[in-house]
Amino acid sequence: MEPGRGYIMMQPIPWTSAQIEDALEIVPASSPDRASELIFTGVSTDSRTLGPQELFVALEGDRFNGHTFIADLVDKGVKGFVVSNEFLSSLDQELEERWTAGNCRFFPVVDTLAALGDLARYQRMRANVRVVAITGSNGKTSTRKMTGGIFARQFKTLTTQGNLNNEIGLPLTLLKLSDEHEWAVVEMGMSHPGEIERLARIALPDIGVITNTAACHLEGLGTVENVARAKAELLTSLGHNGTAVLNLDDPRFEILASAAAANPGITRTICFTADQAKGDRARSEKDRVRAENITTLGQGIGFTLVAGTGERCEILLSTPARFMVNNALAASATALAAGIPMEEIGEGLARFTPVAGRMQLVQGFNNTTIMDDTYNANPGSVGAALVTLGQSAGKAGCVAVLGDMLELGDHSQALHREIGRAAAEAGVSRLYVHGAMAAQMIDGAVGAGFPREMTLAGTKEALACAIMENTAENAWILVKGSRGMRLEEIVNRLTEFSAEKLGTTKGASGPGPLVTKN
Repeated sequence: MEPGRGYIMMQPIPWTSAQIEDALEIVPASSPDRASELIFTGVSTDSRTLGPQELFVALEGDRFNGHTFIADLVDKGVKGFVVSNEFLSSLDQELEERWTAGNCRFFPVVDTLAALGDLARYQRMRANVRVVAITGSNGKTSTRKMTGGIFARQFKTLTTQGNLNNEIGLPLTLLKLSDEHEWAVVEMGMSHPGEIERLARIALPDIGVITNTAACHLEGLGTVENVARAKAELLTSLGHNGTAVLNLDDPRFEILASAAAANPGITRTICFTADQAKGDRARSEKDRVRAENITTLGQGIGFTLVAGTGERCEILLSTPARFMVNNALAASATALAAGIPMEEIGEGLARFTPVAGRMQLVQGFNNTTIMDDTYNANPGSVGAALVTLGQSAGKAGCVAVLGDMLELGDHSQALHREIGRAAAEAGVSRLYVHGAMAAQMIDGAVGAGFPREMTLAGTKEALACAIMENTAENAWILVKGSRGMRLEEIVNRLTEFSAEKLGTTKGASGPGPLVTKN
């Protein structure tokens, strides 16, 4: 678990067969003597780590089918299985009788993925916790980590671990709830309309947070306005006495605010802003959280947190990224909605460290500073990262290493050209690009006046070698691309090898940079 006073190891609430039946609204196909009622210590979808006392949910995907592991799991002593109706009806009768005689329990359902969500919703309700749900185009993981760290100072808190924020990950998080937990802070991701609504029906959040909306997942959503509407599904799903936490600085704030206003269950909307001029857009001064005096302090960001009550707290974040201020404001507004004191908010934010691959600073070759932001990318997050790069590097100089931004549909080429222009405007001395959209990023940069000879497109290995050949001591290097591009491989090369151990730039294409120091 993540560190903090409220993060302690707790056993999930156990399950009886009757409770599983209740959660799934079914009766098991095989009904042994209830005197031998089984107790399951937890729920899992991973046959590799499943314990003999856990319930196995057999999920089916494009490249896997959990049902194929059931025979082996029975041999290992596993007794409980949520399976599809088709699997059970096709099971050899003799084999089924033998498994049933061994006291195995099968719970047949139409859709095992939906059943996983039903179990998680049941667990959330019987745990009697309160839930914060966080979504947004950018910053949701950092905001979730900040929020969880603050809440853990006051409450026994469960948070999403890693990237478990989809229709499988969210239920698996909630299924870890114990009788002792008081709050759950969960993250919700999406790529298509309706996904956030489905996740919200499982989590039943009390507080819904939308960090921002931006041009991402356009392949499935079409326009950035549709992205905002899809994120707003969280607000339409908040229940009685719900609280919405919204970003006043978001260009699509009105779409989100309208969704909140249309839900009679939302009794309070708290807005956060890093722009003091936008404060009057909040419903009242009391419902506004803002940042003042934002200042870069070495490799961190300092600001004054101001609550609607007038309370103030000095905050120092261990990250150079100015956009992290908005994430901190979202976390602070959420904590204030839960009644957490301002001083605890300050302490929680002071202990925040960036998630690996998300604006994480690491030491590279030749005393360079590498901004590892390789976890994911969309136009909004890449643009913000480039601004941070320029502000942080100062006179030391900087270069950008960018990979494709995926799932942008018909907008992909134009948006990659815009990112090329943004790189040129950020003041980078060299631009290295990798992926199918490399030419578009270079064209965008050159169109903004950037020297073509200071760009290079190539393989990850070739780019790593070229970067080490041509980057000056003490420079800053941003590495960022979508998850599927795996640009952390470049980061690994830049941190493992020195400039004296260079190989060849084989695999590079285009008019590469001169082998000179910046």
